[in-house]
Amino acid sequence: MAPNSKSARRAREIEHTRRDIMDAAARVFAGAGFHEATMQAIAGEVGFTAASLYTYFKSKDEIYAALVDEFRGAFLATFDAHLPAGLTFEQRLELLIQRQFEMAFARRQALRIMFDLGPRHRCRNDEDGPLALLRRMTEFLAASGAAERLRCPPEEAARVLFGITQATFLPWITESTAAVPDPARHAAHVVDLFLRGVGRPSGG
Repeated sequence: MAPNSKSARRAREIEHTRRDIMDAAARVFAGAGFHEATMQAIAGEVGFTAASLYTYFKSKDEIYAALVDEFRGAFLATFDAHLPAGLTFEQRLELLIQRQFEMAFARRQALRIMFDLGPRHRCRNDEDGPLALLRRMTEFLAASGAAERLRCPPEEAARVLFGITQATFLPWITESTAAVPDPARHAAHVVDLFLRGVGRPSGG
């Protein structure tokens, strides 16, 4: 096997192992709490010795930072995913939110500890965190025809939508339940609230 092939295979193995460690750490953090979690507990969860774990991560803070970075990257990637041609503004928005809900539910254990620790621990700086997400949502709304459908600027609409989506998936993160949410149904509900509000029509 060529040296480059060996290096590529080794890089894939390291990345796979790091991913396993991050998944195990998310379970430990969610169960014990970040401050109570130890590298020994994480090593036990993934089936490593503590010494082996330190080969891949220097501390639980470094593992947590990797979890935050991975979540942020996956969330931002939803904005770049292909959208079928011919969708209406509402349909484009529903599909985006559905993909974000699917991503969030798949990473609910990591999200749970992020919410427990608070916003200061979720990102390295504002440009890595909520501001980056809001900026991408603003761009998405503007490019999808927000000017024709909304009665406020895309920047303001993005903040409103961000609040509705967080309020919707927060129970999936904080409540221990075996029920698996339906991302498509919840996405449609979020978009309906976003476009039509929560009040009853006048005279209704």
